[in-house]
Amino acid sequence: MAGYTNKLKLTLWVSVVYDLSFLCYVPTLLEQNGMIIPNGLLYLKYLYVCIPTIVAIFLLICEQNIKVYFTRMFSGKITIKYILAGVTYMAAGIFDSYCYSFIVKTDVFKNTYSTVISLLTSCIYLLLTALVEEIAWRRFLLERLPFKNIKSVLFVGTVWAAWHLPMWIIRNSLGVEQIVCLCIWTLLVSVVLGITYYQCRNILLIAIMHTIFNICYLAPIQYNIVVLAIIIFVGTLLYKKSGK
Repeated sequence: MAGYTNKLKLTLWVSVVYDLSFLCYVPTLLEQNGMIIPNGLLYLKYLYVCIPTIVAIFLLICEQNIKVYFTRMFSGKITIKYILAGVTYMAAGIFDSYCYSFIVKTDVFKNTYSTVISLLTSCIYLLLTALVEEIAWRRFLLERLPFKNIKSVLFVGTVWAAWHLPMWIIRNSLGVEQIVCLCIWTLLVSVVLGITYYQCRNILLIAIMHTIFNICYLAPIQYNIVVLAIIIFVGTLLYKKSGK
Protein backbone atom coordinates (compact mmCIF):
# COMPACT_ATOMS: atom_id res chain seq x y z
CA MET A 1 0.00 0.00 0.00
CA ALA A 2 2.86 2.36 0.88
CA GLY A 3 4.53 1.63 -2.45
CA TYR A 4 1.30 2.37 -4.29
CA THR A 5 0.91 5.66 -2.39
CA ASN A 6 4.48 6.70 -3.23
CA LYS A 7 3.96 5.86 -6.90
CA LEU A 8 0.78 7.93 -6.93
CA LYS A 9 2.59 10.87 -5.31
CA LEU A 10 5.41 10.73 -7.84
CA THR A 11 2.96 10.57 -10.73
CA LEU A 12 1.12 13.58 -9.30
CA TRP A 13 4.41 15.43 -8.79
CA VAL A 14 5.53 14.89 -12.39
CA SER A 15 2.11 15.91 -13.74
CA VAL A 16 1.96 19.11 -11.67
CA VAL A 17 5.57 20.00 -12.55
CA TYR A 18 4.88 19.58 -16.27
CA ASP A 19 1.67 21.61 -16.15
CA LEU A 20 3.07 24.50 -14.10
CA SER A 21 6.32 24.57 -16.07
CA PHE A 22 4.41 24.85 -19.35
CA LEU A 23 2.26 27.64 -17.91
CA CYS A 24 5.45 29.64 -17.24
CA TYR A 25 6.00 29.82 -21.01
CA VAL A 26 2.40 30.43 -22.07
CA PRO A 27 2.77 34.27 -22.00
CA THR A 28 5.91 34.02 -24.15
CA LEU A 29 4.11 31.68 -26.56
CA LEU A 30 1.16 34.05 -26.83
CA GLU A 31 3.47 37.01 -27.45
CA GLN A 32 5.23 35.10 -30.22
CA ASN A 33 1.83 34.63 -31.86
CA GLY A 34 1.08 38.35 -31.91
CA MET A 35 -0.77 38.92 -28.66
CA ILE A 36 0.09 41.88 -26.43
CA ILE A 37 1.20 40.49 -23.06
CA PRO A 38 2.10 42.56 -19.96
CA ASN A 39 5.84 42.48 -19.27
CA GLY A 40 5.22 41.13 -15.79
CA LEU A 41 3.74 37.93 -17.18
CA LEU A 42 6.68 37.46 -19.54
CA TYR A 43 8.96 37.20 -16.50
CA LEU A 44 7.18 33.98 -15.54
CA LYS A 45 9.60 32.07 -17.76
CA TYR A 46 12.35 32.79 -15.22
CA LEU A 47 10.32 30.89 -12.61
CA TYR A 48 10.43 27.80 -14.84
CA VAL A 49 13.59 26.28 -13.36
CA CYS A 50 12.22 26.64 -9.81
CA ILE A 51 8.90 24.85 -10.40
CA PRO A 52 10.08 21.24 -9.75
CA THR A 53 11.71 22.21 -6.46
CA ILE A 54 8.75 24.32 -5.36
CA VAL A 55 6.35 21.42 -5.99
CA ALA A 56 8.72 18.99 -4.25
CA ILE A 57 8.95 21.23 -1.17
CA PHE A 58 5.16 21.60 -1.07
CA LEU A 59 4.75 17.81 -1.11
CA LEU A 60 7.40 17.37 1.58
CA ILE A 61 5.68 19.94 3.79
CA CYS A 62 2.42 18.04 3.39
CA GLU A 63 4.25 14.86 4.44
CA GLN A 64 5.95 16.72 7.33
CA ASN A 65 9.25 15.43 5.95
CA ILE A 66 10.94 18.68 4.95
CA LYS A 67 13.55 18.73 7.76
CA VAL A 68 14.90 15.25 7.02
CA TYR A 69 14.96 16.02 3.31
CA PHE A 70 17.21 19.07 3.69
CA THR A 71 19.44 17.81 6.52
CA ARG A 72 20.48 14.78 4.44
CA MET A 73 20.97 16.73 1.21
CA PHE A 74 24.69 17.37 1.78
CA SER A 75 25.44 14.45 4.11
CA GLY A 76 27.62 12.46 1.70
CA LYS A 77 31.38 13.01 1.69
CA ILE A 78 33.07 14.51 -1.37
CA THR A 79 36.17 12.33 -1.69
CA ILE A 80 39.17 12.64 -3.98
CA LYS A 81 37.57 10.09 -6.31
CA TYR A 82 34.64 12.39 -7.05
CA ILE A 83 36.91 15.42 -7.41
CA LEU A 84 39.01 13.56 -9.98
CA ALA A 85 35.84 12.52 -11.81
CA GLY A 86 34.70 16.15 -11.97
CA VAL A 87 38.11 17.26 -13.23
CA THR A 88 37.95 14.54 -15.90
CA TYR A 89 34.57 15.73 -17.16
CA MET A 90 35.81 19.33 -17.11
CA ALA A 91 38.99 18.50 -19.02
CA ALA A 92 37.04 16.46 -21.59
CA GLY A 93 34.61 19.35 -22.14
CA ILE A 94 37.37 21.91 -22.55
CA PHE A 95 39.28 19.61 -24.89
CA ASP A 96 36.13 18.96 -26.92
CA SER A 97 35.37 22.69 -27.17
CA TYR A 98 38.89 23.63 -28.21
CA CYS A 99 39.04 20.84 -30.79
CA TYR A 100 35.87 22.21 -32.32
CA SER A 101 37.33 25.73 -32.15
CA PHE A 102 40.40 24.52 -34.03
CA ILE A 103 38.29 22.81 -36.70
CA VAL A 104 36.07 25.82 -37.42
CA LYS A 105 38.84 28.35 -36.70
CA THR A 106 37.05 30.24 -33.93
CA ASP A 107 37.30 30.44 -30.15
CA VAL A 108 34.03 29.24 -28.66
CA PHE A 109 35.16 30.09 -25.12
CA LYS A 110 36.10 33.65 -26.02
CA ASN A 111 32.86 34.08 -27.95
CA THR A 112 30.82 32.80 -25.00
CA TYR A 113 32.81 34.29 -22.13
CA SER A 114 34.30 37.54 -23.41
CA THR A 115 35.79 38.49 -20.02
CA VAL A 116 36.77 36.79 -16.76
CA ILE A 117 33.87 38.58 -15.08
CA SER A 118 31.39 37.13 -17.56
CA LEU A 119 32.83 33.66 -16.94
CA LEU A 120 32.57 34.03 -13.16
CA THR A 121 29.04 35.41 -13.44
CA SER A 122 28.01 32.49 -15.63
CA CYS A 123 29.58 30.00 -13.21
CA ILE A 124 27.69 31.46 -10.23
CA TYR A 125 24.39 31.70 -12.09
CA LEU A 126 24.63 28.20 -13.57
CA LEU A 127 25.69 26.70 -10.24
CA LEU A 128 22.65 28.21 -8.52
CA THR A 129 20.24 27.04 -11.22
CA ALA A 130 21.89 23.60 -11.25
CA LEU A 131 21.49 23.34 -7.48
CA VAL A 132 17.81 24.27 -7.74
CA GLU A 133 17.31 21.63 -10.46
CA GLU A 134 19.21 18.89 -8.64
CA ILE A 135 17.26 19.43 -5.41
CA ALA A 136 14.21 18.30 -7.38
CA TRP A 137 15.45 15.82 -9.96
CA ARG A 138 18.15 13.83 -8.20
CA ARG A 139 17.48 14.52 -4.51
CA PHE A 140 13.69 14.22 -4.74
CA LEU A 141 12.60 12.18 -7.77
CA LEU A 142 15.56 9.81 -8.12
CA GLU A 143 15.76 9.25 -4.36
CA ARG A 144 12.07 8.35 -4.06
CA LEU A 145 11.89 5.83 -6.89
CA PRO A 146 11.25 2.29 -5.59
CA PHE A 147 14.04 0.84 -7.78
CA LYS A 148 17.68 1.94 -7.43
CA ASN A 149 19.57 0.98 -10.60
CA ILE A 150 20.33 2.11 -14.12
CA LYS A 151 16.62 1.91 -14.97
CA SER A 152 15.82 4.58 -12.39
CA VAL A 153 18.62 6.79 -13.72
CA LEU A 154 17.33 6.46 -17.28
CA PHE A 155 13.75 7.05 -16.13
CA VAL A 156 14.68 10.30 -14.40
CA GLY A 157 16.76 11.32 -17.42
CA THR A 158 13.78 10.79 -19.73
CA VAL A 159 11.40 12.74 -17.49
CA TRP A 160 14.02 15.48 -17.04
CA ALA A 161 14.58 15.77 -20.80
CA ALA A 162 10.84 16.01 -21.47
CA TRP A 163 10.60 18.80 -18.86
CA HIS A 164 13.02 20.89 -20.97
CA LEU A 165 10.78 20.78 -24.06
CA PRO A 166 8.87 24.05 -23.45
CA MET A 167 12.17 25.90 -23.08
CA TRP A 168 13.70 24.34 -26.18
CA ILE A 169 10.60 24.76 -28.35
CA ILE A 170 9.12 28.07 -27.15
CA ARG A 171 12.10 30.09 -25.91
CA ASN A 172 14.87 28.74 -28.16
CA SER A 173 12.70 27.86 -31.21
CA LEU A 174 14.72 24.73 -31.92
CA GLY A 175 13.98 22.22 -34.65
CA VAL A 176 13.22 18.54 -34.27
CA GLU A 177 16.80 17.40 -34.99
CA GLN A 178 18.27 19.74 -32.38
CA ILE A 179 15.69 18.70 -29.80
CA VAL A 180 16.40 14.99 -30.39
CA CYS A 181 20.13 15.63 -29.90
CA LEU A 182 19.45 17.62 -26.73
CA CYS A 183 17.28 14.80 -25.38
CA ILE A 184 20.13 12.32 -25.95
CA TRP A 185 22.60 14.72 -24.32
CA THR A 186 20.31 15.29 -21.34
CA LEU A 187 19.87 11.53 -20.92
CA LEU A 188 23.65 10.96 -20.94
CA VAL A 189 24.20 13.77 -18.42
CA SER A 190 21.48 12.27 -16.24
CA VAL A 191 23.28 8.92 -16.30
CA VAL A 192 26.45 10.56 -14.99
CA LEU A 193 24.66 12.65 -12.37
CA GLY A 194 22.36 9.82 -11.27
CA ILE A 195 25.08 7.20 -10.83
CA THR A 196 27.30 9.70 -9.03
CA TYR A 197 24.44 10.67 -6.72
CA TYR A 198 23.79 7.05 -5.81
CA GLN A 199 27.45 6.75 -4.80
CA CYS A 200 28.03 10.02 -2.95
CA ARG A 201 24.57 11.25 -1.79
CA ASN A 202 25.75 14.87 -1.83
CA ILE A 203 23.64 17.20 -3.95
CA LEU A 204 26.30 19.95 -3.94
CA LEU A 205 28.72 17.70 -5.84
CA ILE A 206 25.97 16.82 -8.33
CA ALA A 207 25.18 20.51 -8.86
CA ILE A 208 28.88 21.26 -9.46
CA MET A 209 29.11 18.47 -12.04
CA HIS A 210 25.89 19.73 -13.65
CA THR A 211 27.49 23.19 -13.88
CA ILE A 212 30.62 21.72 -15.46
CA PHE A 213 28.54 20.25 -18.28
CA ASN A 214 26.86 23.62 -18.86
CA ILE A 215 30.06 25.67 -18.71
CA CYS A 216 32.69 23.53 -20.43
CA TYR A 217 30.86 21.72 -23.23
CA LEU A 218 30.48 24.54 -25.76
CA ALA A 219 30.89 22.61 -29.00
CA PRO A 220 27.75 21.71 -31.00
CA ILE A 221 25.66 19.14 -29.17
CA GLN A 222 26.61 16.32 -31.56
CA TYR A 223 30.28 16.62 -30.55
CA ASN A 224 29.38 16.70 -26.87
CA ILE A 225 27.25 13.56 -27.17
CA VAL A 226 30.13 11.61 -28.71
CA VAL A 227 32.64 12.77 -26.08
CA LEU A 228 30.38 12.03 -23.11
CA ALA A 229 29.28 8.67 -24.55
CA ILE A 230 32.95 7.66 -24.87
CA ILE A 231 33.64 8.69 -21.27
CA ILE A 232 30.65 6.69 -20.00
CA PHE A 233 31.66 3.67 -22.10
CA VAL A 234 35.27 3.73 -20.88
CA GLY A 235 34.15 4.32 -17.30
CA THR A 236 31.81 1.31 -17.51
CA LEU A 237 34.61 -0.91 -18.80
CA LEU A 238 36.97 0.19 -16.03
CA TYR A 239 34.25 -0.36 -13.42
CA LYS A 240 33.60 -3.90 -14.67
CA LYS A 241 37.31 -4.61 -14.88
CA SER A 242 37.73 -3.61 -11.23
CA GLY A 243 35.41 -6.47 -10.33
CA LYS A 244 33.12 -4.33 -8.16
